[in-house]
Amino acid sequence: MRCGFSVSALVVSAGLVYGGPVSVDQGNDRETVPVYGCFGDEHGNLSGGIHEMEMDGEVLEFIEAMNRVNLGAVDNRVDLVFVGDGYTAGEMGQFHTDADGIINSLFAYEPFTSYEPYFRITKVEVVSNESGVDGDPSPGVMRDTALDMEYWCAGIERLLCVNVGKAYTAAAAAPDIDQVIAISNSSKYGGAGYASNNLGTAAGQNSAAADIAIHELGHSLGDLADEYTYGGPTTYTGGELSPWNVSILNQSEQVAQSRKWYRWMGASMAGFDGTVGGFEGGNYSVFGVYRPTNNSMMRGLGRPFNLVGAERLLRQIYREVNPIDDGTADGAMLERDDVAWVNPMQPLSHDLSVYWYVDGVIDAGLDGVLNVDIGSLGLNGDAHELRVVVIDETPWVRKPQIRDNFLTEERTFSIAALASCQADINGDGNLNFLDVSEFLSLFGDGDLSVDFVADGLLNFFDVSEFLALYGAGCP
Repeated sequence: MRCGFSVSALVVSAGLVYGGPVSVDQGNDRETVPVYGCFGDEHGNLSGGIHEMEMDGEVLEFIEAMNRVNLGAVDNRVDLVFVGDGYTAGEMGQFHTDADGIINSLFAYEPFTSYEPYFRITKVEVVSNESGVDGDPSPGVMRDTALDMEYWCAGIERLLCVNVGKAYTAAAAAPDIDQVIAISNSSKYGGAGYASNNLGTAAGQNSAAADIAIHELGHSLGDLADEYTYGGPTTYTGGELSPWNVSILNQSEQVAQSRKWYRWMGASMAGFDGTVGGFEGGNYSVFGVYRPTNNSMMRGLGRPFNLVGAERLLRQIYREVNPIDDGTADGAMLERDDVAWVNPMQPLSHDLSVYWYVDGVIDAGLDGVLNVDIGSLGLNGDAHELRVVVIDETPWVRKPQIRDNFLTEERTFSIAALASCQADINGDGNLNFLDVSEFLSLFGDGDLSVDFVADGLLNFFDVSEFLALYGAGCP
């Protein structure tokens, strides 16, 4: 087992899955959701497309309700939940082997490799009454399983579907859900990506299962489009496409109009696919659509993501993970003997940048410091503001709005003013000979700021009151 992310395992019985809060009533209003079916040939080249699949409105409402609950989660990790179908009580070891194979492969690809600590993995043991899933090896084969996974969805042999409501009901045993991967107890090649439901499927024992699951995660987590050229019109003639990694604009048009991935043109970095440009073909059409690189994970299995896709994936990861993992609460009121601290998230490849500002001015001497002793700042007795800004300055993000809105977090603290101390004439927070000297100088000049008895005169009584206050010390 790789280290870095956290992994836990939970057990859900078939009875709980069937008896959960989701009721699949064929009489309910039904809606369609887009499901990606992407399948590789012997060379890893992908083909397939998007299929509209029916789903009960009640199921969609249940998933939306769960997502609303998850918005309030404070675990600060991307929760990736694995559920299995067609695994009997005696086959849980196989389920864990199958899930671990996908997990280990996922973290072999950037940006997941470097951001592995940002993920929490939960494997939910879902017990089925029979081994295997429907449609394996051929249509008409039916098995009694917990999540109703099946091949031949929509008449397509390798489109491996799942009852989304039951998958989510099982996954709800996890502490939180951001993405669900449902794996079948099968070696038959297949998979699907329910992008709008943050769910993907894969065959547990197929040699391409891991890459299929990772490709589908590109859809469900990153909202990335397919970059292959099969399944649509030969020439695309429609308007601009919404996914970040496909465009109707070629390289020169993107640069001229400052559109899509223009910031990345000509870029190439280790761990990612090729040099970014404008390669014609993508989103199921050969002509009229451009992709960022020649052959990324969204075009062929076993390939790295390209930089454009990685930037989008990081944006989505940081939708679930704050740069500050823990620290002094935002808005806290601090005293002079307090310590302000932050614990930034920690990618494996680099540290996040930490900047401290005192009254709006950056203190360069504190760059990278995680614990700041308020007493060491040399502040006067007035109230002050301390602010910390944590930024992931990874070169894999070039769009300023992404870095500002997702990869940056700040917390602001108030530093209380010192209690008034009349004897501290020079206001440095200390009582010593400097205050005595200042008092005598002001007294000698007739300065009524040292009229301690407030009678409009400077005389013996003011000297006596000053000495009494000096002797008592400051609070």
